[in-house]
Amino acid sequence: MKNKDEKEEIETLDFNDSKPSLDETVEMLDFEADLKVSNEIDEMLDFIDIKQDKKNDEEDKALEKLLETNENNNGKIEINGSKEKLDEYKPSIKDFNIKSAKTRKIVKKSMLYVVILMLVGFEFFINKTGDTLNSLRVYASNNQPIRIVQNDKYGYIDFTGDKIVNPKYSYGEEFIKGYAIVKDSSNFPLIIDKGGKEVVSTGEYFSLFRAKNDIIASKTTKKGLKYGILNSNLKEKTPFNYDSISYNNGVFTYINGNSVGLINEDGKEIFKYKLTDEQEKRIVVNPCKVTNDDYQRYAVVTVNSSSQIVNLTDGTTVSSPTLNEITPFENNVFYEVTKSGGKRYFYVQDNKVLLESESYTSLSIDSVETGVLKAINTSYEYEYISTKSLEQIKKGLSLDETFYGDKIFIYYEHNYKRNTKQIKLVKNGEVFKTIDANFEIYKPYKNGAAIVKYEDGTYGYLNEDGNLINDVHYTQAEEFDAYGDAIAKTNDGYGVINLDGKVIIDFENEEIKDASSKVKKLSSVNKNNVFYAVKNGSKYTLYNKNGKKFNNVRYNDVKFDEDYPIIKVATDEKDVIITTEDEKEINLTSFNMDYEAHENYIIVKNEYYNYDGKLIYVDNSKAESGDS
Repeated sequence: MKNKDEKEEIETLDFNDSKPSLDETVEMLDFEADLKVSNEIDEMLDFIDIKQDKKNDEEDKALEKLLETNENNNGKIEINGSKEKLDEYKPSIKDFNIKSAKTRKIVKKSMLYVVILMLVGFEFFINKTGDTLNSLRVYASNNQPIRIVQNDKYGYIDFTGDKIVNPKYSYGEEFIKGYAIVKDSSNFPLIIDKGGKEVVSTGEYFSLFRAKNDIIASKTTKKGLKYGILNSNLKEKTPFNYDSISYNNGVFTYINGNSVGLINEDGKEIFKYKLTDEQEKRIVVNPCKVTNDDYQRYAVVTVNSSSQIVNLTDGTTVSSPTLNEITPFENNVFYEVTKSGGKRYFYVQDNKVLLESESYTSLSIDSVETGVLKAINTSYEYEYISTKSLEQIKKGLSLDETFYGDKIFIYYEHNYKRNTKQIKLVKNGEVFKTIDANFEIYKPYKNGAAIVKYEDGTYGYLNEDGNLINDVHYTQAEEFDAYGDAIAKTNDGYGVINLDGKVIIDFENEEIKDASSKVKKLSSVNKNNVFYAVKNGSKYTLYNKNGKKFNNVRYNDVKFDEDYPIIKVATDEKDVIITTEDEKEINLTSFNMDYEAHENYIIVKNEYYNYDGKLIYVDNSKAESGDS
């Protein structure tokens, strides 16, 4: 800890790209007279709070005195006559050249408030700077602490390898949103923050369980042991008045007295079912899977033996309670097994059962946005039903005449006048475009484009407006990924295009590997992102999202990680993992060597590396057990 009389120099950043002089430093102010400064500020603030009938004259005098002093000192402020001064320029009332006395008074008052805020703020900054700078080493990135295990005890290190918490806990989870649940030597739960501080101490809660980013907790209250939910900031999302809370498949259920029900993601009770004293307190939720997170989710809620379909956001019940078994399908399609053994199908949308029928052996909808249900009737014929009109889009359609995309449904219709095949595009249950074209649909819409096949056996892409993205005929065409790129091939070789038809990688290559859509989205903002490995001859070259070379190295082989911006590469000299964001390397003994990737560290055998390529921890227990 530095003596108060010592002077510290803070290196300043020059944002105008000019080179700072070696002696351009900022001297830390010595606030030995902290008490005097505080008193000075208190005196300034006191006259502001004087009663209205007295304050005008006194306020004017105080303002004049302070501002005149400021003017006489050429913009320098003295604190109780101290020689310590703020040398930055402070504006004077004269600078404004204001004629109105009333306006001058308002401006003077505003200037005084600014002066006071500057004094308070600067004092606070100086006092806190040391602690803040010491913390920046750990918190400069969004990286969470890394969990380690020694002698069956859990601890944490930061991304540089420095220990945050020595291994001492009987259990420790990975950090989530800046906090981790751990257990002490007596197996009692507590919570620590990124600095290793115990922000929830032992004994505060009886139990702590993760529910995605939230935490289900229990503690002793005046009414006994009760459960509640904490949000990611450890604030109470619900009161602690429940007998139990569970979390499954993204849904909270609770028991409270003689009631059971649901709690939504906002912590609000949305469904409640009252039971008699004799009934079993049991609630089971079986939610529908949805292919798009924007779709409304519904679930079968079963209380004892009674089931119904419920909205998981607002708790709306959209079907009558039944003792029959209800089973959910994808995208809010359900079926109920009737007493006769048949099936009654339901399609739910906007808190209504849009379609209910016992006439089908199957009912599904691959994309809610298409607005087209696909049914198989008892005669084993396909019916394609509009969710808008609840009528068939076109009767007699066969499976090979239809194409289900992620947003658009396509079917063929014969134009008898022209004796041609028309292509119909459907969205929200309605045809929005008809195409007379010299191509057929090869693959349905995915990630913004469908693949078409021309009469000569070449391929093209159709966008969601029903227009070709360009006039190029490709010899091979792969589907667009979720990032919006596709690998295709011409007679000259492989290349990459985007949804606008723009060429990202020229068509002159023998092979192209690309990163996953997840990694592309994760690393797209980083200038060193690597999206493609392009093969010419026997070697690969790495390219970024704009089709620019990552480096000038030629690799024997390249393999992209599916989840993180990591690439495993091989050259004649070495095999390494490249962390593309930092352009660092981690050595491997062979290209086929396995590794384990995490958000902010990589494990190779028993060695932990950060994304700077630095070895930060060695797990000797793995080495002793022979694990790799």
